[in-house]
Amino acid sequence: MKLSKGEMMTRRKWLASALMGGGLLLSYGALAVQGLLYVLPEQVKSKTRKLFAGQLSDFHEGKVKALFDLQGNQILVKRQADDLKAYSTVCPHLGCRVQWVESDKQFFCPCHRGVFREDGVAIGGPPADAGQRLAEVPLEVDRAAGVVYIEVKDIKRRS
Repeated sequence: MKLSKGEMMTRRKWLASALMGGGLLLSYGALAVQGLLYVLPEQVKSKTRKLFAGQLSDFHEGKVKALFDLQGNQILVKRQADDLKAYSTVCPHLGCRVQWVESDKQFFCPCHRGVFREDGVAIGGPPADAGQRLAEVPLEVDRAAGVVYIEVKDIKRRS
């Protein structure tokens, strides 16, 4: 602060100037942080939640059980010996719904006759030509308790 020749800076004036300058810096800093939070995207990875899928004894050898995630999308869980796998029913080609065909032991997409093996790998139709496979849904088995969980995207809550 520039003072004229006869003025003297008192402690009170100096403290008031310092506090005003500090407050100004803090307010500009808070404004910059809020601006960055507005411009930058929210969290890139969506939040997930574990859902109870059933007792391990509910999943039979060679069979497929249909479950639903929190958005109502169907998930197919297949048991092969002691191994459980969960697959999304969304075809990677155009997003149509895939079905399990028990007699053929294959997943089938009716839109363009896409065919997938039991392990989700495409073996026929446009998905096979593109080298695609069904998306796996994370699955956890608690063998001690005999319980199966699937991990699905959480629903976004509106504020």
